[in-house]
Amino acid sequence: MTIGERIKELRKKNDLTQEKLAEYLCVSFQAVSKWECGQSCPDLALISPMTRLFHVSADDLLGLTPEKTDERKAYFDAEYHQYWKKDDHEADLEIARQAVAEYPTDYRYLEWLATDEWYVGYSVKYWGTETEKELLASCIRHYEMILEDCTDNDLRCQAISGLVHAYTSRRQPEEAKKYALMYPDKPETSRDDLLMLCVEGEEKKRLFQKAVREGLMNLCPALDYLRKFGDSPCEEILDATEAIIKAVIPDGNYQHFHITLSLVYLERARIAMRADDHETAMNAIQKASTHAIAFDQMDISGIEAYTCPVLDGYTVDHSKDRRTDWTLVGSIQESLTGDNVFAPLREREDFQSIVNP
Repeated sequence: MTIGERIKELRKKNDLTQEKLAEYLCVSFQAVSKWECGQSCPDLALISPMTRLFHVSADDLLGLTPEKTDERKAYFDAEYHQYWKKDDHEADLEIARQAVAEYPTDYRYLEWLATDEWYVGYSVKYWGTETEKELLASCIRHYEMILEDCTDNDLRCQAISGLVHAYTSRRQPEEAKKYALMYPDKPETSRDDLLMLCVEGEEKKRLFQKAVREGLMNLCPALDYLRKFGDSPCEEILDATEAIIKAVIPDGNYQHFHITLSLVYLERARIAMRADDHETAMNAIQKASTHAIAFDQMDISGIEAYTCPVLDGYTVDHSKDRRTDWTLVGSIQESLTGDNVFAPLREREDFQSIVNP
């Protein structure tokens, strides 16, 4: 209930007409009418006289009783928790404005308001208009207020993300990048996700190449998990893993992915040994060893440098954190000598040349 509606309710409860109330307060009855219609609000100096006239407290006059305050807060909370699901962001923007006006220190509502301002301002309806400029400027101001005054890390991250989108919408990539670099890496949104929105050229290309490499690095162990614990046939997953790596890196310069391919061939060797196919197993072991040697050679420098079309020119520097007490060749040798499935091959000369070079 607005203050005008509350005045109307209390006026009628006290059997007063608009004209009579106006006489008591020394204002025009048109002023009272505008209050009650929501077209204007009474001067603050009139609050005290009205409380005495209506025999209520200022809180009662303003509708600030605990019960009504709790109801209002519950209403805004319910709207806040579903605002991102709504299609009519213009209508929701008005609710967010009311929420911020009534609860200015609730930074959740301020983030809600800023986000709706971006949704509406950057909509097709307002592209290129003064409304777009005003709403984007307002949303930036509100997001910055959150960064200045709010201590909640999640809301601060949402504000940073919002600022990146807002400055990108205003075609100010340098400002957007400044905030993107402030964003902490989080599982649901990474700093790189935001940087991709606001950088161009070679820098953007490297970010997408990084995403491809990291996506492949996440995919390979996920497939391996399904091979070990899922219902899919083991050999089909091994084939899929190898095919995906070779599709992304067709030139054979596998760099880090020599590890995955080495383990794929080692597992194929185990499958062949269980089928008593020693020649196929030995062929797979030799390929596993070849990939292990190639990885260790790359690891000595600590630099991954790709040359395939998708990742051409992309490098990763491990020189400061590489392990000097471990090699992939050594790991493969331990698997071959420690796993009894390979026992029938241990007297073969070609097997010995791999485990004891």
